[in-house]
Amino acid sequence: MPGKFLMVVLALCLTACDSPQQAVLDVAMAPPTEQTDITFIVAGKTSNHRQSLSGEVSVLNFHFFAEVFLQSDGEAQDSSLETPLSQGVRIPFADSGYALEMHGGRYKSEAELEAAYPDGDYIFRYDAPSIGAVSQVVTLGNPNATGSGIPKAPQIYLNQNGKSVAPDNIDPQQDLRVTWSEFSAGDADPLGIVDDLLFVIMGDCDGVRRAHSGRPFENTPYLTYADESFVIDASRLLPENVYQLSVEHAVLDTTLEHNVPAFATYATSTFLDIRTTGEAEPGTACRSIRKKFDAGQAVL
Repeated sequence: MPGKFLMVVLALCLTACDSPQQAVLDVAMAPPTEQTDITFIVAGKTSNHRQSLSGEVSVLNFHFFAEVFLQSDGEAQDSSLETPLSQGVRIPFADSGYALEMHGGRYKSEAELEAAYPDGDYIFRYDAPSIGAVSQVVTLGNPNATGSGIPKAPQIYLNQNGKSVAPDNIDPQQDLRVTWSEFSAGDADPLGIVDDLLFVIMGDCDGVRRAHSGRPFENTPYLTYADESFVIDASRLLPENVYQLSVEHAVLDTTLEHNVPAFATYATSTFLDIRTTGEAEPGTACRSIRKKFDAGQAVL
């Protein structure tokens, strides 16, 4: 998939750059400054898992998703997606409040997911003021020669004051360090656009996101496969509350078109409920999950 982009870059820069390799690096590392609407677009297949208090990780479902992330004042109108099986029918994106999203069904097996959303070209169409009306192709293809393209689900580990802590025994007065099993499928991006990504998110009992490890191209820190931990500040925790924690490992294939980074991803997430100790102030305790912050937690 990146090949066409690389050939265009090399053809344009052979006389203007020190070397073909430098041409690729310079263009790939350039942030999307020539357009002011889109942060990045992504299409991918994912597996979702639940981790028990004892540490056992079990599969919940398999899922397809596509998203268009907007810059702070960005706009995108008439956004839609065509899949290899949609026969030209454009599926509209919905505004979730933080991204334009399209979600496929949830499936009990990866085979069912593949049948509904096979590898191939996924065509994003949108109209943004700084770009115009464009179509942008994200090509999904199994990164592995055999077997599943989805990486192994991470196991989540919790630590406070340098010691392991149980998910149902979190001290709300101490920072919580979240670590995970090795992201063995993760790697650096040969184009230098963005390395394979890792996300840590914590939602409260009402599904409100209280901590997020960040996303690329938003001028804030974010995690990649090379990171080993993420710290949730104690100020994000209340006594006698339950929280929803997730860790996602995402393998990416990247391209850059219209100065919009695009990711084809195979990803996997693990969800873990955690509970704080202590005594809550009146009216602030929440001892059960009332709303899931991510529909990936659905049990089929």
